[in-house]
Parts: sequence; structure tokens; C-alpha cells
Amino acid sequence: MVEKTSSLNTANSLRLYLEAKKLIPSGVSSLKRIAGFESHPIYMKRGEGSRIEDVDGNRFIDLLMGYGALINGHRNPRIMEALKKQLEYMTLCGAPTEIEIDVAKKMRSMVPSADMVLFCNSGTEATMHAIRIARAVTGKDRIVKFEGAYHGQHDYVLFSVEPMETGLEVSPFRIPYQPGIPEEIARTVVVSPWNNPQVLEKILKRYRNDIAAIIAEPIMGNSGVIMPEGDYLKQLKELAQKYEALLIFDEVLTGFRVAKGGAQEYFGVTADLVTYAKALGGGVPIAAVAGRRDIMEMVGPGRIGFGGTYNANPLSLAGASANLEVLAENEYSAYSRLHSLGGKLMKGLAEEAEAAGVNVSVQGVGPLFQIFFTDLPKVRNYREALTADDDAYAAFHQSMLEQGVYLHPDPFERITISTAHTQEDIDQILSVASRAFREVKAVVGA
Repeated sequence: MVEKTSSLNTANSLRLYLEAKKLIPSGVSSLKRIAGFESHPIYMKRGEGSRIEDVDGNRFIDLLMGYGALINGHRNPRIMEALKKQLEYMTLCGAPTEIEIDVAKKMRSMVPSADMVLFCNSGTEATMHAIRIARAVTGKDRIVKFEGAYHGQHDYVLFSVEPMETGLEVSPFRIPYQPGIPEEIARTVVVSPWNNPQVLEKILKRYRNDIAAIIAEPIMGNSGVIMPEGDYLKQLKELAQKYEALLIFDEVLTGFRVAKGGAQEYFGVTADLVTYAKALGGGVPIAAVAGRRDIMEMVGPGRIGFGGTYNANPLSLAGASANLEVLAENEYSAYSRLHSLGGKLMKGLAEEAEAAGVNVSVQGVGPLFQIFFTDLPKVRNYREALTADDDAYAAFHQSMLEQGVYLHPDPFERITISTAHTQEDIDQILSVASRAFREVKAVVGA
């Protein structure tokens, strides 16, 4: 994959990357920022609404949107004003503040099943705490996670995230994503394929007395975007109850993005514990664990611990409060607009690919989707995602980038839009995509 060509000057990005590598391992503090770039990542300078500009003056329509965090676009005026106002008071004090109650109330008004809420700083922290709570409440140690699902950068869940060898479907390989994870941790994780309730039940029977929780992205968003089929989420809940495990929905991606009540509302299934991040803050670092009162009330002094210096810091809470207010305006009309514009973009991309003679599956929902270059009518699980044509996606990404549309070069990431995107943006993206699909056809014959 080549991300620098004569048509896109990225000389300053290359200079900065070479300098960064002398000071920062691999040049970045989050490795996803270099994933898929053969030479160097593009360094960004500013963002406004749906657009971003890099250090070389190249401007792009942004379809990454901070990995989905920027639900209301870059530098949303309401969020910026709230942050500026909070800066007049404090950024951190180490004591509770009233704004923590305010954001908890806003969350509960949007997510009725969120009886109680605890705030932390990242999706990684949120899923780590949710699993610990589940283990403490059930008195059991093992968790079930799904192939290709990513739940953050802690040892509990870093297994079979992107395995190239998967093993038997009824007994998938449990492969550490990174070195340094103790084998003792590995024994607490059980892996299952996605969208296969029959195999999941066989696995649960095998470990019937040991499973504390099933943790799932309701819409898988780290193997491309893979939807649950039919009543699959309902079946997950039924199986969790049958085998006396808690169901944890990792809504770090879907929460406050696919509906005001997230995937729970969208699919009509309620989990025992739910984790949030990204679109909760609209661009500030914040996350949360929410869930049933009887479970959440087990957190407290002398019981289950929960803490962190920056938890519920006033600056992040101020940004989150304004972000949720923007989403709630006009009876949450933001969501119908996100689905309408995103749906038009999904449909248009599929049509442009067909016109170019390129086989794709554009799947997900309007605010969150991905393009798989595949002959399959749809991708149902991680194993099928592995069969998609990465070279075709690389060619597509490169063409889109050169024409001023920014999306992640890793095909296992996703496309997200914001309330700042317009019909004009959609029309421009589709025009650019028309040429990109034709170039894919010429280069790889997809």
C-alpha cells in the first residue's frame, strides 16, 4: 500500500514522522495511527465541521471522525463554548462536582436502562471495569468474547482480535493479540465465533459453571462492520441468563451513535452492563460503565473498587454535557438525519461499485458502516471478513485520499459520519468514489 504519490504532497508529514520516531516508539502513541500506512501517516493540523486539514495544506472530508468519537463534528461550537466556560473554573480538582450528576441524568434520559453510571476516561478502562464487576458479582472468572472483536488495550480481552489462524468453529484458537500477556490470563478467556448461537451454547455448556460474562459489540466494528443476524442479540441475552452469566454490551462505538439509546434501543435488547466512550464525549476523553441498579450498587467502599484521578474530570464532563445536549435537540432529530445521510451514502457507494463492475458489500447502519471488497452478499463474521480483498481496499483508500476524502487505510476499521456532514459532502464523496471504484477495477480487476 502506498499512501504518498505525486498527486498528494505529504512532505511535512514525512518530516514529522521521521522526527517522531526518534522520540516515540513507532512514532505514535496509538499504533492504529500508523496501521495500513506503508511509508508514513498523515499529520493533521486542524478540523472544522466535517473537514480536516493536514500539515501540508491538504484538505479532506473526514470519514474517520476520531474513530467515531466526533458525532457532532470537529470543533462543534456548543462543545467548544462549554469547554471554554469550564476552563474559567477548573480542569481538575480531585473532588466531586455537580456536573457529574448532570451528565449522569442526561445519559439516563437517553438510555433508560442505565439505572446507574460510573465515569472513567477511555473505552479500555470501561470494559476492564465492567468485566471486573461481572466477575465480582458472579463469583466466576471466565469471560466469553467473540473472534475479531476488540474491547480495548487491557489483558482481559486481547485475544483473537485479528487472528490469521482461527481453528475449528466449535473450538476457536485463543490467540494473544500482543506479547506480554500472561498465560494465566489466557485461561480466563473463551473465544466464540460471531453470529452462531448454536456453537456459543456448546461452548457455554463446556464451561457451564465458570462463565462470569459474555462481552459483545452489538455491532462488530473492529473487523469492518458486521451486523448481528436476526434475533442474535436476543439469543445472547437468553443464553447469558440460562448459564447465569452477565451480558456486557461494549457500546464504545455504537453508544449515542446508532440511536439515542445506542444499540440497546436500536435492536430492542437490554444488557446487564454497558460500556460507553467515543460519541459520549463528542471529542473529549470520557467513558462510562452503566447498568442495572442491583449490579452497579455493588461498587463501593469495602466492596468492588472503582477509581482514577481523571475519572469524571470537570473538563471532559462539560464537553460531554454539551455534546449530549446537541444530540437531544429537536426531539433527537440528529439521529434521523444521521441515518438518512448515511443511508444515502451507503446506497450510493454500492451503486457506484456496481457501475464500475466491482463486487462489494456495504454493510452496517447509516452512522457506522464499512465497505468489504468481496463476492459475498454480506459478511457475517470475522472468518468471512478475512476473505475480503485487502488490495482492492488499499487501492480504493489511496484514490479516495488523493481526491480529498479521508478514511482509515485499515479495512478492519470503519466509516463514520457526523451531524456536521451535509448532503453536499455526500454528493462529493460519491463523485470521488465513482472514480475510485473505476481505478480499483483497473488496478486489481475486482
